[in-house]
Amino acid sequence: MPASGSWDDVPALAPDQAWQTLLEGKSVLQLADGLQLRRVRVMNDHRVELTGFTPSMRDRLTAMGLTHEIISWKLRMFVPVTSGGPAVIARLIERHPVTAIADRAAA
Repeated sequence: MPASGSWDDVPALAPDQAWQTLLEGKSVLQLADGLQLRRVRVMNDHRVELTGFTPSMRDRLTAMGLTHEIISWKLRMFVPVTSGGPAVIARLIERHPVTAIADRAAA
């Protein structure tokens, strides 16, 4: 990873690799259409959050298996951190491929 913290090109990342990268919490995945996935801590639990979505994407993302909550008056979307998480990631990156990976500290 460059010291500048810029995004590195990612030619391909399998869903299982993407899931493990997210669970480690050291990287942020940049997806097509301006979406980002990262591990966050919410109410003392580690979760995988999707950011950059628009309100019109909510129903489609929910149909893919993401959950949504309103926290502090803001809609937030999460990939379940369960055995079903990798399948949700697979559906998500099929529609919105991984375009880059960044070091979490630099992102």
